[in-house]
Amino acid sequence: MNWKKSLRAAGLVAALTFSLVGCNTEGAYSPQEIIDHALQETKEPLTYYGEYTMDMGEAGGKIQVKEWTKDGKRRIETTAENGEHSITVNNGSQVIMYDVVKNTVHKIDINKGGVNEIPSQRDQLELLFNAVKDTHDVKMAEEEKIAGRDTYKVVAKAKKDDTLIGDIEVWVDKKTWVTLKTITNSAGNKMTTEYTKMDEKAKIDDAQFTLDIPKDAKVEEISIPESESVTLDTVKEQLGEFLMVPEGNGLTLEEISLDKGIEDRSEYTFSYAKNGQQDISVTVFKANSNAKKVEPIKGEKEMDIRGQKGTVMDENKFHSISWQENGYQYSMFTVDSKRTIEDLVAYTKQMTIVK
Repeated sequence: MNWKKSLRAAGLVAALTFSLVGCNTEGAYSPQEIIDHALQETKEPLTYYGEYTMDMGEAGGKIQVKEWTKDGKRRIETTAENGEHSITVNNGSQVIMYDVVKNTVHKIDINKGGVNEIPSQRDQLELLFNAVKDTHDVKMAEEEKIAGRDTYKVVAKAKKDDTLIGDIEVWVDKKTWVTLKTITNSAGNKMTTEYTKMDEKAKIDDAQFTLDIPKDAKVEEISIPESESVTLDTVKEQLGEFLMVPEGNGLTLEEISLDKGIEDRSEYTFSYAKNGQQDISVTVFKANSNAKKVEPIKGEKEMDIRGQKGTVMDENKFHSISWQENGYQYSMFTVDSKRTIEDLVAYTKQMTIVK
């Protein structure tokens, strides 16, 4: 598991739409009530046509997006300022992605691949629902019109300057509760998503959810890679000598999983429980001395770990440490808010060589 890459990706997703919670009595609704409404499942799936712009700044420039939604099906067409153009359709059984410029098609079976749908605004809200409730001060702001529609505006100010997720602004449509605009600062990237058109009365033909794929297009069926459970003996055979946190004092090794990382490298994750509750995870893989150095992300700091130069990430609900030692890359992390960086460092001091 390459958690740093995952955090960067999460930052991009967070920039699309975000959920904010808090207590405030200003206006007809509190931030909590607005977000609750935005996350509620409607009795009937929304049907609408929308157009919005994603401005990802230095991370990826501007992208123009067209969106059709009907009966739980979705079609997304994106055009980037660098000329990239893609069409993605969820027809209920497959997600089909067509790169118009490269003339390539990727298909994912929803049931087999573990992909439920193209992430909607609501999905993205729910995905990161609890990310800022303890780290930001949330309040209502002055109501504004977005795409000619009345909205509620919610503003979240980060309590700390040096944090992975910075200040956030969200505009929620009063009628449909769809998030029409967001401005986020995440992982050092400022991103803006804003609808310029939103029409829930649009007549959408079912043909929109069928892709006419050119005969000469290259088609590839893909699936989402799944972790594979392995034994300690298997890890020993592949890695040789490496460091491992020993069991004891209520700490037990629950599972060892194998994932394929960058350049198809084998990454082994050791998942531990403490007195029956999920506690820490440790990932180890052979370090590539020729690999390009990954720049630190916002909120990441340098720290000495086991006499080696390492890095730490100390967020409210995510604590991690990472370092290299004797040709291996190690990462230890926990999502237990009660755990601290000091707890993780204490575990590293207990690590022993496995042969």
